[in-house]
Amino acid sequence: YRLAYQESSGFFNDIPSHVWKQKKQRVQNQPKHNDEQLGLRSKFMNRNKPKSWYQHNWDAEFTCPHERRVGGVSDGAKWICDPHRLNKDRIDVDGIHDDTYQHSKSGCLVYSFGRGSPITRTFDFAFEIDLLKTIGGEGTCEIHFFDHRLDTFGGHAPRGVILHPWGLEGSTDASKSRRNFMTLKETIHELNHEGRQLDIMRLDCEGCEWNTFREWLNSGILPRQIVVTLHGAPGNEHNIFELLEANNYVIFHREADVRYGGMWQEYGFLRLAPEFFD
Repeated sequence: YRLAYQESSGFFNDIPSHVWKQKKQRVQNQPKHNDEQLGLRSKFMNRNKPKSWYQHNWDAEFTCPHERRVGGVSDGAKWICDPHRLNKDRIDVDGIHDDTYQHSKSGCLVYSFGRGSPITRTFDFAFEIDLLKTIGGEGTCEIHFFDHRLDTFGGHAPRGVILHPWGLEGSTDASKSRRNFMTLKETIHELNHEGRQLDIMRLDCEGCEWNTFREWLNSGILPRQIVVTLHGAPGNEHNIFELLEANNYVIFHREADVRYGGMWQEYGFLRLAPEFFD
């Protein structure tokens, strides 16, 4: 199990080496684009037709042993890679009690951006509630929920979930001076989370992903998992998949949002150690 443990930065401690090598081979060999059928520039085709573009580009390439849909069947539910692993401060590998990859500072940390109704001002906390229950209950993980419409929310926060009344924007939007939005870097600084490991970053922010993705990895905190709803296909200037791949992320989940005919896609990315890609 040592190989998987080292090449996942301590996330997997129960995958035999021969199985791990098969996972590596799949990631190395699976095509990113359908060049064989559509030609060398296939990744630039059909970007104005999201369901067609996603049919031929960036499919899931990595399988988590215990991937689980968190949040039941609600609209806000997300597939998470092995959520039970988030509450392990120390991991036994081959009989060795190893502190090398224990969670930094105060343990498990989750950011959840967006998922309020713009009409009723109601919010769906099913993902956060179910995730906390899966990990071990209140006090086992620090979960922060962000939405710019929370300033008019008259309800109560679920136990164990911390609410913040601002949404996520990119630094290019900061000049708009919207009082109820922050960049990721500003959010991290406001919460004094610099240097923490962000176990999960969930985003369903109605298109903010296209203006923020370049800042996900250089704002003072590094997500292990990124689960995001992509609204439409990326423009030619949006190298979101290439950027995440270059920073050691694999795609462990992808599914179409069938309510919108595949125009929206749900993706799950997992960060592994650089050695996994050697």
